[in-house]
Amino acid sequence: MESIKELHESGRYIGGQFVDTFEKEFASYCNVQCCVSTGNGLDALSIILRAETALNRLPKDAKIAVPANTYIATILSVVHSHHTPVLFETEQCVVQVDDLKKIKEDYDALIVVDLYGIMVDDDVYAFAKANHKKIYTDTAQSHGGRTSSGKTSGSLAAASAFSFYPTKNLGALGDAGAITTNDQKLAAMCRKIANYGRDSQFLNSEIGVNSRMDPLQALFLSTRLKVLESDNNSRRSIAYKYSQGIDNKKVQLLSTQLANRSVFHIYPIFVEDRVAFIDFMKHHGIQTGCHYEVPPHQQKAFSKWNDLQFPATESRHQQQVSLPCHPLLDTQEVHHIIQTINSY
Repeated sequence: MESIKELHESGRYIGGQFVDTFEKEFASYCNVQCCVSTGNGLDALSIILRAETALNRLPKDAKIAVPANTYIATILSVVHSHHTPVLFETEQCVVQVDDLKKIKEDYDALIVVDLYGIMVDDDVYAFAKANHKKIYTDTAQSHGGRTSSGKTSGSLAAASAFSFYPTKNLGALGDAGAITTNDQKLAAMCRKIANYGRDSQFLNSEIGVNSRMDPLQALFLSTRLKVLESDNNSRRSIAYKYSQGIDNKKVQLLSTQLANRSVFHIYPIFVEDRVAFIDFMKHHGIQTGCHYEVPPHQQKAFSKWNDLQFPATESRHQQQVSLPCHPLLDTQEVHHIIQTINSY
């Protein structure tokens, strides 16, 4: 409320010092040189690809490898930037080096996804570099995450795209997003494209979009950034209790290796009869979620890919259930959730 009053008194409702301040704070938090704020996470990823094309670092209609196991926004970013997605299977929740080795079709660049808040690990970035493939990261769900070597979410790829949708670990009061990178030339082009492709008030040198974070969101995010580490620690603590306490053969948990690299945007479990499980939990007063019911390649919007088969991805999307895993859960509630699952 103090932030809203401060914004109102400033009289500046687009851009300005509050947006500048958050960009500097978030760049520092992610251990990168540049942060470019955007209207949302999808725009952030699309703008990265548009900017790379404008800088002649990606060919027009580039082939961009994208994991089939993701939310549809990742793939939409490629389509919106006039490139061609090359979908590939992932044997686990996030991309591994072995997945990349199995891609048969040639591609110009690669997008990896920190799905569920699980960080894609260092060896994937090393593999892309060794094979001269530009790599970008969809970090929409991994704010504050660390790889096994301690590298920060948003700092590993040529550029990374964050979403600050209200349910994210770092959430705004509405839609907002950001691009992080150490490439100042790329950051400048991203900023230009996000603001109509504008060089000055009346001169435009690129085909741009209107995708700007407003200062209300920036102020709120600056406030929330101060408690992101403690919130993430709370999520990890709840996740640890689930991992130690849940004991039911019908319920599959994340491997320890993946859990150790997660900030638990969600806590995913996998259950064969998902509908029955969700109804059971609801009967016991526990709301669950689903991320996501239908994989992108089976969506009507992507009808040309409906015949493709990605068995591991399809199985995951059919079985995944998200348990409550947010900092406001108390010990008694977590215990109730564990007991209920164990009695299923």
